[in-house]
Amino acid sequence: MSPLTEIELECPSCGTVAINRDFCSCGEYLAWDVEQDLNTLPAAPPAPQPATYRPAPVPEGIESTLLTLRDPARHYDPSAAVSVSVLPGTDVTLLATVRNQGPIVDAFDVRVDGLPDAWWTLSSSTVFLNPWGTSGDYEQEVQVRLHPPAASESEARAWPLTVVARSRSLDADVARAQATLTIQPFQSTLMSVGPERRRGRRRASFDVVVENRGNSPVEIVIGAQDTAARCPVTVTPERATVPAGESVAKELQVGVPHALIFARPVDHRLLVTHRADGVESDQQPTGVTFQQRAWMSWWIPPAIALLAAFITMLVMLHQPTPPTPPTLAPDLSGRTVANAILALKKNKLRLGHTTYAPAPEGEDPYTIIHQVPEAGAESIRKIVDITLAAPPDVGIVPAVKGRPLAKAAQLLDAAGFGYSPQPSNAGDDWVVIRQDPAPGSKLDEGKQVTLAVQDRTAAATPTPTATPTPAPAAKRAPSGTAKAPKPKPKPKPAAAQSARLPTDFVFAGATSGRLYRWASQDGKAARLTSPKYRLETPTTTDDGYVAVQVRDDGRRLVSISPDGKTVEPIAEGSYHRPAYSPRRGLLAVISSDGQGDPADAGKLCVMDPHHPRAPACAAVPDDARGVGRPAWAPNGRSVLVLTAGADGDYDGLLSFVAKGGDAKRWGPPTSAYRSAGIRSAAWVGNDRIAVLLADSPGAPAHLRLLARRANGSFRRVKDFPALTGSELAATGHYLALRRGNDGEGDGAMVLLDVDRTRPRIRSLSTGVNPAWAG
Repeated sequence: MSPLTEIELECPSCGTVAINRDFCSCGEYLAWDVEQDLNTLPAAPPAPQPATYRPAPVPEGIESTLLTLRDPARHYDPSAAVSVSVLPGTDVTLLATVRNQGPIVDAFDVRVDGLPDAWWTLSSSTVFLNPWGTSGDYEQEVQVRLHPPAASESEARAWPLTVVARSRSLDADVARAQATLTIQPFQSTLMSVGPERRRGRRRASFDVVVENRGNSPVEIVIGAQDTAARCPVTVTPERATVPAGESVAKELQVGVPHALIFARPVDHRLLVTHRADGVESDQQPTGVTFQQRAWMSWWIPPAIALLAAFITMLVMLHQPTPPTPPTLAPDLSGRTVANAILALKKNKLRLGHTTYAPAPEGEDPYTIIHQVPEAGAESIRKIVDITLAAPPDVGIVPAVKGRPLAKAAQLLDAAGFGYSPQPSNAGDDWVVIRQDPAPGSKLDEGKQVTLAVQDRTAAATPTPTATPTPAPAAKRAPSGTAKAPKPKPKPKPAAAQSARLPTDFVFAGATSGRLYRWASQDGKAARLTSPKYRLETPTTTDDGYVAVQVRDDGRRLVSISPDGKTVEPIAEGSYHRPAYSPRRGLLAVISSDGQGDPADAGKLCVMDPHHPRAPACAAVPDDARGVGRPAWAPNGRSVLVLTAGADGDYDGLLSFVAKGGDAKRWGPPTSAYRSAGIRSAAWVGNDRIAVLLADSPGAPAHLRLLARRANGSFRRVKDFPALTGSELAATGHYLALRRGNDGEGDGAMVLLDVDRTRPRIRSLSTGVNPAWAG
């Protein structure tokens, strides 16, 4: 056989004709050991052609590509139509089988027609198949997952669909299979009612809109009722059919149960519900409010009554009244304030303004030396102003022990004191070995300090001495029997000392007007003062307490003994929020007539509660309506006050540097912090401030911690939003916080440590005006 001879063999497996090949494309071996007469063979071509395949012809009546569909959840029946159903928001699966019945290898793209592209997903959008009858894959199953969304466009009906296979080699659709997707109905409605609030004297109407977000028409029924079952309520129209994806608007009308003539507005609460196809909606009932207004304002009747009373008063004033005898002022010279008040009450007069003047010779301090009007004169205002004899100025005795007498004299003279050396013939170089009064004591200026002095030069002069003799044996014990020095107790660690909680606490009762004292070791607070004194805003002094006594004729400062049994006046007037500094021995207090806004804002004044005189007041800044609620720094070097703004609320913190006991000579304050809605502030150490402030009007005031910057102002360090209240008192890093947003009534008071990230809350008691007593 010539090598140029073309030999054709038909594959017994697939029917493909192979030319000059030993193996078919399907892998079948082609055995062709055949002898032929070369003369009978056709003439050989000039050159051999490359080996090719000739596909077997497709039998007539057979499609080149077969596509079938079936429901995997049912038994396959080729004669039955394929139909599946699904609830929107879920999915259902069909199995599509693609078979390549053509003569060549081909790739088929599968798609779904009749449904939006977002509704279906294929496990494999392209299949690669060998010809049918070969040893390779000639058919493949494709999962067709149908998943219409839970929306109104997924209309509840039968949706015909077609699965199509497209041949890439032919670039044409070669097979298709029909199916039906039945989308089940679902309900989803949304109702809105507006406006949220209406006003009217007889009736009001609200707009009700219901949107059908399901996929089938529903019948909507609107229902509404007054929660108190007083107002008649109607809905027009009551029911309506809403197509899928559309909405319906209805009107809700509410009437009044009865007319209001003179009354305050009354709120009627309405609840609106809806039903879809007889089924109650899952949506919560919507609440709206109808405010019934009166025909006339509620204040008209009392205004008419007041007008009638005013007219009656004018008529009575025009009637002649019998002349009343003039009120003559009694002689108050030499009396004390308490005795003068009793004398004035007998004459139906009140004590007016109190001033101080230097005491004349022979007059005792705090006795009356002048009065206006004078004794026997008529008092037109029913008030008598008095002038008290002021006590001498008080100074602090300096420490001069160990100094030469000359130097001690200079120090005492600079402090305003005289001195009396003992003995009187002492020289200037003698040394002070003792002084009376002790250093740091308070003494009237001009008084003498007794100094015990000693001549140290005599001790330094050498004197003849006898031959030294051995010391007695009794004075030196053997080293074996000598007692070891008693070791000093080790100080407790700072952490253990700081862990101790404050032990003493004093506060006022808003209802009772009494002062109470609470100690951590006691079960409850103990009453400190009698109910006959109405006291508020206590502060602890060196020998008891100072508080404000509220009376009909004013708000005076009083001192209170440690046991609370003795209450004595310090200064008459109108005072608020005293605060005492143990370091300075001075009392800071606000002097105000109570007519401003806030009521406790005024001038910052300073006095010595042990030697009271006319208080010295610092100047109020020009941009402030007043200052209030003072707090001393622990070192006594500065006083913190709240500043009142133009809106009548405290909106800033000012710091006065306390240079001396005369506040008039203090320099202008510096701004420490600015924020609206400040309620209270207290020093936490000398460089931190705890402040209660509200972020918005009407909001509760929460705790904020501030720290000092290098320029003296303060910055926010941390907020405690959960710790709200209205008053603060500090001792070290512990705070007493009165809870509640009401600045008048008794509230729960708690103890907390601001050095902790999450302060632990410990209950103290219930009251107002907290202050630490120890």
